[in-house]
Amino acid sequence: MSVLDTSSLERLARDVSSWPFVVTFAQKYQRLLPERVRRVIAAITDGDLDQALDAALSLRVSSSFVGASELVEIARRLETHLRTGDLAAARLPLGLIPEAAHRTERALAAYLSSLADRA
Repeated sequence: MSVLDTSSLERLARDVSSWPFVVTFAQKYQRLLPERVRRVIAAITDGDLDQALDAALSLRVSSSFVGASELVEIARRLETHLRTGDLAAARLPLGLIPEAAHRTERALAAYLSSLADRA
């Protein structure tokens, strides 16, 4: 599985007819990602099912817009466990999130840098 599917950002750029918007959107995702990761981990660690589900959904949806495939898949697994109320199973993939987020941040930074090089 790839860390970043750039076709999602390219599709978004076509949909809104604006690369500057997409770059700003991706940069905002990067800024908010650490807090989204902390929120998911804290909610599941604290056993707050409602907050955990909300945080996992936020991570999955925002990650899907930028093409963060690895994070989308992890968040999807979390969401499946949380929807059945299985917090114990949801704790298993928690250790994967910080490293996946780090890989995503690096891949997104490289992609955004390549866009700047094209300009």
